Amino acid sequence: MSEVVEFTLNVKPGHYAAVLELYSDFAHTYMDLNPALLSMIVVGDEGTGVVRGIGIYGDHDTAAAVNSDVFFGAFMDAIEPLIEGAPNRVLLDLVHAWSK
Repeated sequence: MSEVVEFTLNVKPGHYAAVLELYSDFAHTYMDLNPALLSMIVVGDEGTGVVRGIGIYGDHDTAAAVNSDVFFGAFMDAIEPLIEGAPNRVLLDLVHAWSK
């Protein structure tokens, strides 16, 4: 079964654009590096300082293993001084997906 990973960051004031750029660059490159990552969107709300990525992976094990990926670790190191608190990462079963 496909797995959805929701990864939410609370951005420190004044760093919204930088976090969006880092997250977007990470997601775009990681799509090329990890064939199990099938789809990815990055969304945000500058007013609340929230940046969220939602990725769809081919299976649970691959989605769960991202935390130990070196490329993901480098992304985490880059955003760490720009965010407040720990990121919130949730794995969910993909039940349905629609797009046009």
